[in-house]
Amino acid sequence: MEKRVAIVTGGADGLGKELAKSFLLNNYDVVAFDINEVNLKTTAVEFQKLGNYLPLVTNVADEESVTASLRQALDAFGRIDVLVNNAGGSMGVSQEVEKIAANDWDKVINLNLRGTFLCAKAVIPTMKEREYGRIINMSSMAGRGRSLFGGTPYAAAKAGIIGFTRQASKELGKYNITINAVAPGLTLSGPRIIDNWQNKKTEEERNGFLSRTPMGRPGTPQDIAGAVLFLSNEATSYITGAVIDVNGGVWVG
Repeated sequence: MEKRVAIVTGGADGLGKELAKSFLLNNYDVVAFDINEVNLKTTAVEFQKLGNYLPLVTNVADEESVTASLRQALDAFGRIDVLVNNAGGSMGVSQEVEKIAANDWDKVINLNLRGTFLCAKAVIPTMKEREYGRIINMSSMAGRGRSLFGGTPYAAAKAGIIGFTRQASKELGKYNITINAVAPGLTLSGPRIIDNWQNKKTEEERNGFLSRTPMGRPGTPQDIAGAVLFLSNEATSYITGAVIDVNGGVWVG
């Protein structure tokens, strides 16, 4: 396979870090967009023997920041083949609707939905020029109406990502650009999530969740990476506008 270049947003921590590592292990050059400069530097040291990893401090909700980072990525590699819009999170905003401050609503929507839009908007022109691209957007089981821990703005943003993915697929197909979404369930992908699952959920709560999961376990970063790598492959050129549920069957259970 011709060597490809992948951007992973939120690529210096948690699931994004594991996605970046999976791309490196599969012979991709990787660009990580992340707002946390310390995590970027730490991850760059950790990955230095795995391949070409370019860490870029980026606020995905800020158009100027995204544009500047994309320019640096193109200067370094000359092309972008894959974009994984992974940056996101509930940001602790999980109150009842009437108790959510408008600013808190905005920050969750901006990180998850606006960030997905801005990064896709930035890479699409260069993908069109090459007539090749793979865009993978990270939705969630919450976006499917089966929220476990996230609040209303998180669920709304993740549902919006699904709508964005489907509509954009109608525009991009003629340029040989596919755009798909992955909808994970509970995935133990970083210290905060692992701590929440192991130490802040009771045994009864954990067992209750697992009893509703046909696979009987939480997800791992490798579970998600498998789906993302699949959708990034040249062989999946006829899959676009799809949502792949990677949640152990919770969606149907």
